[in-house]
Amino acid sequence: MKRNKKSGFSLLEVIAAVVILAVVAAATVATVAPMRAKSEDKLQDQEVATLNAMAQTYFLENGSFPASVSTLGSAGYLPYTTAAERTRVSQMRNKYTYVRTTGVFTKK
Repeated sequence: MKRNKKSGFSLLEVIAAVVILAVVAAATVATVAPMRAKSEDKLQDQEVATLNAMAQTYFLENGSFPASVSTLGSAGYLPYTTAAERTRVSQMRNKYTYVRTTGVFTKK
């Protein structure tokens, strides 16, 4: 009696493939995480520069620095019309330190 040989992968081959994929996935996550933190840091630097520029523009047009980042928003210097934009401005107020006498924003 002839025995038919079934084609397919053995359990050992499947386990080896899964282990290799897991190692590749772990290496990818380990390299992407620092890049994300770095991009968030650059975004904060850009937001601080924008806030400082808007505070200077506000000063030139009104003769005094704004009271807060919300003042910049309500005066039209930052997007402040939708609820999402207002939330973003509120988050900026929590993320950055503002000195009203000099009109300078810095990261906390």
